[in-house]
Amino acid sequence: MSLSYLKEREEMSKVAHYMWDRRLTNAAGGNFALKVDEDRILISPSLMSERHFCEMAPEDFLLINANMDVLEGEGKLSREGYMHVLILTRFKNITATIHAHPQYCMVYVAQNKPIPNITEATWKRGPVEAIPPTKAYTRELHEAVYEYWEERRELAETYPIGCIMPYHGVVVSGKDLYLAYSQLERIEQDAMCGIFKNFI
Repeated sequence: MSLSYLKEREEMSKVAHYMWDRRLTNAAGGNFALKVDEDRILISPSLMSERHFCEMAPEDFLLINANMDVLEGEGKLSREGYMHVLILTRFKNITATIHAHPQYCMVYVAQNKPIPNITEATWKRGPVEAIPPTKAYTRELHEAVYEYWEERRELAETYPIGCIMPYHGVVVSGKDLYLAYSQLERIEQDAMCGIFKNFI
């Protein structure tokens, strides 16, 4: 079978691998999406982490439209799919979103506390703040995440940004997949530095 957007799928496979390898997510979850064309989004399937440990082949990613109809692929759509679609279809300069459970960020997530901009790598991007606590996998949660982006529209259209889903994980965005991934790494470093800053 001929796959559409093969280059983008290969890039997503690489990013998925490094998300797991660098402890930027865990078996409890994680998913991400990439806008590849008008009304076309590639998204990771359900259970990417729990069942596949983020070892994804290009054909594992699902091609969907804004209505979340699966156009290519056989996996089950991620329960966070609507959240990704909301951001990717309503922001001109955002083409990638990642939801993950990074090891050090989760310390802040578990306490519902913002991750401050400790290193210069995130100074222009604003702190990673929390949305109101909302039940996981619900439309209300996804809309709360979108509202966080909407309230920071100018910043989000210019730089990668991120937010905390309390007691759940983090979400980041970027102009492309690599910038979104970079934001994930950067906030993880801020989280680590914040945790250890009083030990030296």
